[in-house]
Amino acid sequence: MRFRLHLVVLTACLTAAAQGSGSVGDLVSAVRAGVGRNRSDSQVAKSVRKVKLAERLDDRTIETLQSEGAGPETVAQLLLLRDRSRMLPRPDKPAIAEPPAPSPAEQVRIWNEAHENSLSYTGSLPDFICSEVVRRYVDPDEKGAWRLADTLVLKLTYFDRQEEYKLMTVNNRSTRLSYEQMGGAITEGEFGSMLAAIFALKSRTNRSWDHWTLLRSRPTHVYSFAIATANSDYRITSGTSVHDEERVAAGQRGYIYIDASTKMVVRVSAAADGLPPDFPVRKVDLLLDYDFIDVGGRHYLLPLHSETLLDAPPFQHRNETDFLVYRKFSADATITFDGTVKK
Repeated sequence: MRFRLHLVVLTACLTAAAQGSGSVGDLVSAVRAGVGRNRSDSQVAKSVRKVKLAERLDDRTIETLQSEGAGPETVAQLLLLRDRSRMLPRPDKPAIAEPPAPSPAEQVRIWNEAHENSLSYTGSLPDFICSEVVRRYVDPDEKGAWRLADTLVLKLTYFDRQEEYKLMTVNNRSTRLSYEQMGGAITEGEFGSMLAAIFALKSRTNRSWDHWTLLRSRPTHVYSFAIATANSDYRITSGTSVHDEERVAAGQRGYIYIDASTKMVVRVSAAADGLPPDFPVRKVDLLLDYDFIDVGGRHYLLPLHSETLLDAPPFQHRNETDFLVYRKFSADATITFDGTVKK
C-alpha cells in the first residue's frame, strides 16, 4: 500500500510538470521519490521524458540529483530538460538549498590551491597501466538516435610521465590496428594534459566561482572558466587519413569542479570555443571525471570516466570511456583482452 501511494504521488508531480505548470521543485521531489523507492533508472527516465517545465533547470540541480543516485538515463533526460528550459525564468527560490558562497578572498585561495595541485599532478602519479574501454556511438540523423558503432579496449601505459595507448580488441576481437588507424572520434591526454592547459599561466584563463554542488556525495566548488583561442594549446584534428588531416587551435569554456576537502580537481566540463566556420567539426564537448583510486596500496586521483560529443556533419559522434583495473606498472604486467590484469 505504501509503495502504491508513492507511485500516485510521483505520477502527480510529473503530470503537473508535463502540463507546463510544474516547477523545478516538483521535478526534484519526483526524481528523489523514484530514486528513494528504488525505481529503475529507465522508469524514472521515462517519466522525466514527459515533463514540460515552467521554470529553468540548472546544472547544479542535475549534479545534485546525480550524486543522490539518479542514473545515467535519468541524467540524460534532465540535461535535455535543462537545454529546453534555458529561456524560462529562474525559480523564485532554489529547488535544492545551497550553502553561502565563499568570500571573494576564499574563492581566490581555493582556485590557487587547485592551481598548485593541478600543475604538480602528473609528477605525483606512479608509473601504471590500466584498461581503457571506449564505446563509440554515432547519430547519423542528428535526432538523438544514437547507435553503438564499436567498442574498443586499449592498454594504457603511463611511464615516465608519458601516455602510451595500445589497441587490444575491437568488438571483442583482437586486432593489429593502432588506435589512430581506427578512424572516427578518438581522444587522448586525460592524464593531466587538460589540467595543465587550463591552469598554465600562458593560457590566461578567466575564471570565477559559480556554485556549490555535490559530486559523488562530496561537497564541491564549481568555477566557470574560459580560455581564448590565442592563448590555448587545445588542438582538434579532422580528416580520414594523415594525408588529408586538418588541424586547428580552439579556445575552451566550461566548468572546473574542485573538491572542497582536498582542493583537487575532480571534474572538468568543457566545450571548444572559436572553431573556424569552415572547419568540418562544428562542436566538441568534453566531460572528464576523476576519482581517488588505489594503485599499489596508495590512493591517487585518476581518470574514472569521460564523455566526448563531437558534431561533424553529416554525423554526430559520442565516445563514452571508462578507465578500469589500474595496476602499478612493471615489466611483466599485461592486460588481457577482457580488460583484466595479470602478472
